[in-house]
Order: sequence, then structure tokens, then C-alpha cells
Amino acid sequence: MIGDTYFHLRAKLDAQLQALGGVLRDLGADAESQAIVENLTASLKEPFVFVVVGEVNVGKSTFLNALFGQDFSSTGVMPTTAKILFFKHGPQHLVAPITPTLDEVQVPAEFLRDFHIVDTPGTNSIENEHQEITERFVPISDLVIFVFSAMNPWGASAWQFLDKVHKHWMRNVVFVIQQCDLRSPEEMTVIIDYMSQLVRQRYGRDFPIFPVSAKKAYLARSSGIDREALMQQSGFHELEGYISRLVAQNAARLNKLVHSIRIARQLLNNINERIGSHARGAQRAAALVQEMQTERELQVDRTLKKVLPALDATERDYQESCLRVAGLAEDALATKQAFEKADPEDNDDAANGGNKAQSLDHRLFQDLQQRTGDRWRQVGIILEEDYLQYDRFLHAQGRGSLFPPDDKLPTEADPEVRRLFSAHVDSTIRRFVLGLKLDEVIAPGLVAARRRARWVPWLALPAIIAIAAAWYFEGPLGAAIAIAGGSLLVGAAFLITQAALNSARRTLVDRLEESAHALRQMLTEQVRIDVEALFARFLEILNPAQEVAAEHEQQMLSQTGRLNILIQEFELLEREIMSTK
Repeated sequence: MIGDTYFHLRAKLDAQLQALGGVLRDLGADAESQAIVENLTASLKEPFVFVVVGEVNVGKSTFLNALFGQDFSSTGVMPTTAKILFFKHGPQHLVAPITPTLDEVQVPAEFLRDFHIVDTPGTNSIENEHQEITERFVPISDLVIFVFSAMNPWGASAWQFLDKVHKHWMRNVVFVIQQCDLRSPEEMTVIIDYMSQLVRQRYGRDFPIFPVSAKKAYLARSSGIDREALMQQSGFHELEGYISRLVAQNAARLNKLVHSIRIARQLLNNINERIGSHARGAQRAAALVQEMQTERELQVDRTLKKVLPALDATERDYQESCLRVAGLAEDALATKQAFEKADPEDNDDAANGGNKAQSLDHRLFQDLQQRTGDRWRQVGIILEEDYLQYDRFLHAQGRGSLFPPDDKLPTEADPEVRRLFSAHVDSTIRRFVLGLKLDEVIAPGLVAARRRARWVPWLALPAIIAIAAAWYFEGPLGAAIAIAGGSLLVGAAFLITQAALNSARRTLVDRLEESAHALRQMLTEQVRIDVEALFARFLEILNPAQEVAAEHEQQMLSQTGRLNILIQEFELLEREIMSTK
């Protein structure tokens, strides 16, 4: 195809302009910028204009059909040969008179999208139209093709017509000697040499001269028989190569492409700067939200650290309460309790004689609550103040983004914060202490001691009988020995009872000592849950804001990348076009 190099560059530019138009629409660019891109795209479609001049019967129509491989200038299309015919693309064959000497002919031939052809009547029959052709079409033409017949290349009218062409436009003139197959190669050489000499003498310059056989070229393109041989014989390869180079190196057209690229790049730079500003704003917004998230996490850590002294003090208070409860347990585990009769209706509460109101668990909880109640209420106040402090920080930093520009800073925290926190701590201590079940810890030991204490009366009666018998049979000495033996027996039973009570005491003390650390862990976990849950309220604002900021940042970065790719593509295309000049 003629001019493939140029049309390839033009197609690339068209694709890039289409992409630029899509970017402008996606980014909501102003209507003026979008109109500029549309105009640039439309201007690329401006076809090349070829003017074909020659005398009657030199084979201009055959030449054009061969040049473009299509019988677009057949007699069935042309109403007359006495008019200038301006061929352009159209959906169907149509002839529209423009002036008395000019008809516009629309033909559904694809190449006419890129090439408009001005086919003139014979120069020897249109003397009156010479001026219209030279004034109207030659100035806008990209190429003026003078077609001569090899049988008579010296027709005066063609040369006279050439005399009327302004010297400025002669740079786009090419000579085609048609029907060269009717002459011998030697004759063609003589004709070409003489024509070149004549041109230099009359116009002081050289014109490209191409001997061709349009008939063979058209057959090569339409018949499919010996195509390559016919094309070689037609001489069209050289002519097409020259026209393709002329099209590809057309300075005005290339400059127009470059000019379009530079306008497009300017638009790109402007919108890239705007999007870059939006991208930087999106990055700042994302960074701000991340800063707020980080500050929230740091505030949680700071608040938890403020609670550590309260945890330490509560652990100490618990140990002191445990000592007090251990002292109370001494009464429950006194030796006399083993010899008292247990309430048969409440063996499970043997240590307390069935009085649950006075259970060790409740006494421990009440004592610890008295010691720590004010402290944890104070911690609740600290928690409330930290919550309010971060809330004020969030509103101050997020004014204009997370909150309205005229947003006022909070002055009070949620009053439920302190109440709920204190209730949770109190509930945690209660659940822990009552879960110790201290009464159940000492109950087995006390029950065992009572069971052993029952043997003492039963052992005392045999001892008395033994003493009386010894006195009777052995006298005072025997009685003394019996008393000593009985005393040892009763004493052994008493010691066994005391051992059971001591074991219960040790079990109680061990349980209390072990529970101190467990209470601290349980309180620490509850405080952590409460503090994190409290500050998690802000996530209802921060998480959606972070998602939106991240999405916006990603969109802006994506658009910036898209624009940068387009800028690079335009730069590469401009260098490619400049290299063809």
C-alpha cells in the first residue's frame, strides 16, 4: 500500500489520541480539552490530494486504477470526460455537481479514505479549466502527476499546462510516461533522456520520470496470473516507492503530526500536573488516616501502661486480704471445731456450720472490694480522660476530611465509659474470688478431723477400764502404767485430728498464694479488653476513611501511571516521526 510508513505513524497517533480522549473523559476533564483532542483526531483524517494531468487518451484512468488496484474511475462512474472529477470516499457511487466544470464523485473504495484524486480531462481539451485546476487544486495537492503517452510525449498542451504551475508547487510534480510497453527499451531511454534535458532547460530543475505500463500493473493486481512478473514489467514498483517516500516524508503532514503530538503532550502535562496534585493529596489523606490509626494504637498502649500501678496495688491488696481471710480460717479450723457436732443438714458447709453468709469467699471479696473500689473508679476516670483526649485529637486532625471544616472539638466523653469499666472490673473480681470456693477447700480437712475426733471418747472408755483393772490387779504401779498407755492412745488420736486440720490450713494458704497471680492475669486481660473495645469505637470512623483514602490513592496512582505511559508513548512517536524527515 502506498504510504504505509506514514499511515502506520498516523494510526499510532490516532490510537494514542483516542486513549488520551478516554483518559480525559474518565478524569472529567473540561470540555475544551476534550474538544481539542477530538479536533486533533479529526484533523488526522485529512486525505492526501493527488492531481492527475495529461492529454486525452494517454491512459490516466487506467493509470489510476493500476496505482490503487481498483477500477474506481470506470466509465460507469464518470458521467462525462469533459469535467474535472474530484474523487473521494463515500458509502455508494454518487456524482454531485459542484461547478459547471467540476463534479464530486463519491466511491466506496477504501483507499479514498486516505487519498483524494483530482482527475482532469485532457489538457488539450480544457484550456478554459487550466486556471481552475492550477488555482484551486494544485496549491492544495500533495502530488501533481503529469501523465504522458509513450507514443507522443511531446503534446504541447501538457507542457503549456505545466508552464502555468507556480514554481513553488513544482516540487510536488512527477512525470509518468504511460504505455511504455508499446516502445522498446532503447526508445524509452531516448525519450526519458530528452525529456529530462527539456525539463532542465525550461524549468531549471529535474522532475522524477517513471516509465510505466498501467495495463500490466492493473492486470497484475486484478488477474492473479504472473503477478510478480507483470509488476516488474510494469515499472510500478519504482513509482510506488517514490510516491510512498513522498507521502512518508511529506514535511507538512509530518509537521502536522508532530504539532498534534505536542498539543496532546501539553494537555497531558496539564492534566498530569492536576492528577499529580490530586495524587499527592490522596497520599496525604491516606498518611493522615494512618497517622490517626497509629496514634489510636499508641493511645491504647499508653492507657494500658497507666493501669499497671492499679494492677500492682490490687495484687498487693489481694495478698493482704488473703492473709486476713487465712486468719479467719484459723477459727474455722480450730481444734475445738473438730470436737463440735456438725450440722447434718449442711455437711458441704462443715467449716462454717452451714452459714453461707459468712463464707470465706464472700469475706475475701468484701475485704478486697473495700480496699480496691476507689482505686478502680479512679482508673475509670483516667480511661474516660484518655478517650476524650484522643477524641479531640481525631476531630482536630480530621477537620475538613473526616469531619466538617467547622467541626467543634468534643468537650465531654461518654459518661457510660467510666461506669461500664468499673462494673466490668468489679464483676471480674467477684467472679474470680467466688470461683476460688475456699469453703470447699477446707471442708474435706475439717470433715476428716471430725471423723477422727469421734474416736477419742471411744478410746477413753477402754483406757479407764484398763486403768481400773490395773489398779485392782497390779496396784498403783499398774494403774500408773495403764494411765500412761491410755493417755498415749488418746493423745495419738488427738494428734491425728490436729494433722487433718493443719493439712486443710496448708491447702487453703497454697490456694490463696497461687491465686494472686491468676487474679492479676484475669484483671489484666479484662482491662485490655475494655480499653481496646473502648478505642475500637473510633474504628467505625477510621476504617472506612482508611479504605476510601487507600482506594482514592490507588486510583490517582493508577491514573498517574496511565498518563505517564501515554506521555512516554507520545514522546517515542514524536522521535519516530522526526527520524523519518
